[in-house]
Amino acid sequence: MEADVYNKAAEYFKALSHPTRIKIIELLSKKEMCVCQMMAALNLDQSHVSRHLMVLRANKMVKTRREGTIIFYSLTDENIINIIKEVKNIFLVTK
Repeated sequence: MEADVYNKAAEYFKALSHPTRIKIIELLSKKEMCVCQMMAALNLDQSHVSRHLMVLRANKMVKTRREGTIIFYSLTDENIINIIKEVKNIFLVTK
């Protein structure tokens, strides 16, 4: 049981191990967005954004909502942004 929690925590942090995924989470902390909006905000193509969203979805960090043919993404738990802020603060303090 305890090893399972450590494994899940490690997988969670692996999902946060790419700067683009952190940027996506920060965008989604402000509002839900579709891939096309994220593409414009991040200046990335659709395949890159979709690949990162797939990792975030697999780790249950984002959820989807369909409106016609458009899929909107949002955070499953707003606490994830607090984790990112705390880690960023570590590096801001140590400068």
